[in-house]
Amino acid sequence: MAGALLKNSQSANIEELRRRAKAMAVILHHRGPDGHGAWADSNVALAHTRLAIIDTSTAAAQPMHDATDTVHIVFNGEIYNFLDLRAELLAEGYQFQNRSDTEVLVNGYRRWGTELFSKLVGMFALAIWDSRQKRLVLARDRFGEKPLYYADRPDAFVFGSEIKALLTWPNMPRRPNMAALHDYLTFGFTLGPGTAFAGIDRLQPAHFMVCDAGKCPEIRRYWQLPMPGSGPAPGTTASLQHELIERLRNAVSSCLVSDVPLGAFLSGGVDSSAVVAMMSSSHGAGIKTFSSGFGFGDYDETRYATRVAERYNTDHNVFIFDSGLLSTLGDLAWHYGEPFSDSSALVTYALSRETRRSVTVALTGDGADETLLGYARYFAYGDMRRSIPPRGARRIEGLYVSPPGSNEAGRTAADGYGYLLERFREGHKLAGSGLAMLPYLGNCSYERLIPYYSGDMMPEEMAARFDQATYLPDDLLVKVDVAAMAHGLETRAPFLNHQLAEWVASLPPDRKIWGREGKALLKKALEPYVPHECMYRTKVGFRVPVAKFMREEIRIQTDAMLLGERFLDRGIMRKEFIRQMLVEHRAGQVEHGTRLWSLVCLEMWYRTWIDSDSNHRLAEVDDPFVGLSRTEQDRRISNDGPRAVAELEAK
Repeated sequence: MAGALLKNSQSANIEELRRRAKAMAVILHHRGPDGHGAWADSNVALAHTRLAIIDTSTAAAQPMHDATDTVHIVFNGEIYNFLDLRAELLAEGYQFQNRSDTEVLVNGYRRWGTELFSKLVGMFALAIWDSRQKRLVLARDRFGEKPLYYADRPDAFVFGSEIKALLTWPNMPRRPNMAALHDYLTFGFTLGPGTAFAGIDRLQPAHFMVCDAGKCPEIRRYWQLPMPGSGPAPGTTASLQHELIERLRNAVSSCLVSDVPLGAFLSGGVDSSAVVAMMSSSHGAGIKTFSSGFGFGDYDETRYATRVAERYNTDHNVFIFDSGLLSTLGDLAWHYGEPFSDSSALVTYALSRETRRSVTVALTGDGADETLLGYARYFAYGDMRRSIPPRGARRIEGLYVSPPGSNEAGRTAADGYGYLLERFREGHKLAGSGLAMLPYLGNCSYERLIPYYSGDMMPEEMAARFDQATYLPDDLLVKVDVAAMAHGLETRAPFLNHQLAEWVASLPPDRKIWGREGKALLKKALEPYVPHECMYRTKVGFRVPVAKFMREEIRIQTDAMLLGERFLDRGIMRKEFIRQMLVEHRAGQVEHGTRLWSLVCLEMWYRTWIDSDSNHRLAEVDDPFVGLSRTEQDRRISNDGPRAVAELEAK
């Protein structure tokens, strides 16, 4: 979805607006290969690409309009409680022309206005044009499963599900946001409302925006998680286990509404196994499940996934990948639209491609670690905060200027957790930053976590809240949404059902974890459903051995890229520092894998989106990784998306 609201209706006529909306739809075609639509009025345009899942008839196409032709919508996502809302609206006399959840949003807005968003159960990014009030309303789901970007330009307010849609707008600037890149070097992704592009922002999860003609846009929060221990006094551990399973079962069931085939990603870990177990309780045998691995060492969990698949008699599909995945780096730079260094995006992209051959919807286990306290780093953070004095404070105290209003407790708490997350440490930045980054060295990226600090939480819970506000929406959910939607595959995350998450959040932390066992409550509850060896083992996830690849398979390409004039002239890192990292990494003296990978991904983004205004995938002459695919067939498949954009534009 995408669109624009002109600030001066004379700046473009309706036909020109419709043409611009169509260009936005064309570049987003991969998100909705089943159709696209563009609509324009005197000063507003809406564009949509359709992935038909509920009511696949043309009656449910978008942009969609209400019976009075005053409420117009484009919407990306799924509303799981749309049938309940539909029944409520029907009882009040509202009429429906199709079976889609989109029409529920149209009539729901007519009935409740912006109070609609707090009634929704699901994932969504939407835009509503209210022609009676001359008002544009944007909204995003509670956890940020669906993305929504915008730019407030002198001529128009422009928005879209991906940044590339905004870049089709005439004269949209392409300038790097160096402050955001400073944070990227620390975390491996851009976080918060800012993006890697100066002047382009993202609407935050659980927020909506109102744009009234002639006024500045107004952003409001409509939801937040309850505080730990704020719910009713919990019962016994056994009763909590039972309630957790019932709530999870209901959350999974709500995600199974679909008129097209669906399945599940299955890693063999706790979370995806739990989802498959709950799916099987309602769907029985034959659920389509999909796993991936690398076929060597700790990078392959497929044996655990197979154990779960055998237990529930699923139609299981295993895909073993290798360094040929690196040939898709150019595709990922195009699809992600920002520098993004989570290496598991490589395998998520490839697995999504294969999964889409069989199903249109895949359930995932995303969100369980952040809500049920699953990461080992949460316990490490607890140890740091409880030590006397607390460990993890910033190492170069006199370098930074703290933001106005920040308090010492929040700063030290953020410092400690930021230290556990960072790629480039403070000393690395100080020693290695190039000229372009020097103005930002006085800003500590850890401080991006301060707004989410609360002094009333156990450290483990506080760490999870930091992740829920940053790592979850800006890394994990971005990774999955972009990788899956690149192939027209919708993913759904039952653990992010907000009713389930609210109940979990309200529990005291010591009822969710104990004995230094992450997700202890969930694991105990799942013992009758998931094999013991799948739950009580070291967490792995969709990891990719990029550190090994940069020592071996892509050593030449990495050196040529990071030591070449093109990258060095950007002023991100000094040549001597990069060379030192490469030498230390290759010699096994210091593990610089994540840092070097962050720089590779950053340079691929620069080449794709800053050096060129074509909006196309990086040309082969500029992509050092394009020839790495093991088979010509793999190369053809991985390039389908961006090439199709050129074909559509030619039409």
